[in-house]
Amino acid sequence: MLILSLDTSSPVLTVALHNGDTIVGEETNWMPRGHMAKLIPFVDELLVAKGFKIDDVTHIVVGSGPGSYTGLRIGMVIARTFAQLLEVPINGVPSADAIAYRNISEVGIVCPIIDAKRAEVYTALYRPTDGSIERITEFMAIHPDELAKKLLDEGYERVVFAGDAVSLYEGVLAETLGERAVFAAEAAWWPRASDLATLALPRIVAGEFDELYKLAPIYVRLSQAEEMWEKRHQR
Repeated sequence: MLILSLDTSSPVLTVALHNGDTIVGEETNWMPRGHMAKLIPFVDELLVAKGFKIDDVTHIVVGSGPGSYTGLRIGMVIARTFAQLLEVPINGVPSADAIAYRNISEVGIVCPIIDAKRAEVYTALYRPTDGSIERITEFMAIHPDELAKKLLDEGYERVVFAGDAVSLYEGVLAETLGERAVFAAEAAWWPRASDLATLALPRIVAGEFDELYKLAPIYVRLSQAEEMWEKRHQR
């Protein structure tokens, strides 16, 4: 079993290879632009470095968001193309799940916060469970101040925040939550392809895969361009 996993939902392009539950190799690269041009060469470089060919891949795993609209589309199209051409199964894993998994806390809730623009964050809440994570809310796009108030009202004693929106809204969250708010180091803000594969592995072992043409990114809300188009055509 050779799993190729990738994520393009954030400015960090990440790809990994797993042989079962063993990480064979992983590469990450800060890349705010150019995912389309760089992803396939990035995959090829990792395969060559580890002594594999693309035909050796038996499963594809892709980060499904939420995150950058453009990045998600690119990653999903390329992952689905790999799966189709190689005739191998594919699994989508929410990119936010991977951020939460990287920041598992034995005490408290993990809350990935991903910059959604327009003064909002994409988020969901997670709790630890048997060495992994369980998502306990739906994905949402929410103003950070509203998120902080909701968390305070829920009475959580400790909330670990991770994601690129920490750099934007740490002050807002800390002002409301005080010492209840814990902020992850920047190295743990981004989805890792290796974590995507780890999270997908139970489904892969169980023979549970996503339908190629039904697998889609998690957008949470319409893009600004799509919202403008809808408003224009509702007149």
